[in-house]
Amino acid sequence: MKREEQMVFSVSYEGQGDGVPIVIIGIPAQAWEYMKGGKTHHFDFTGIGVPVKLIMYGAESHDAAMAVLAQATDVTVDMRGADFWPKGE
Repeated sequence: MKREEQMVFSVSYEGQGDGVPIVIIGIPAQAWEYMKGGKTHHFDFTGIGVPVKLIMYGAESHDAAMAVLAQATDVTVDMRGADFWPKGE
């Protein structure tokens, strides 16, 4: 993968002062283009003390993205209506 196609990230272990780590991910335009055809970016943050593994992938539509989830997991919980914005902001 070319450098321009790579995502960038940073980890704040203390988060917003609450001790909950925050992972910030940047997606450059070429990384977005790389993923559009269904290619993935993988992140394993467990090696740096954050118990999260993340896989990001591209899809042509919302339905196509949901179809990948349905194939990849035994249980998919539909939370598209949930608000995941940090509390108090």
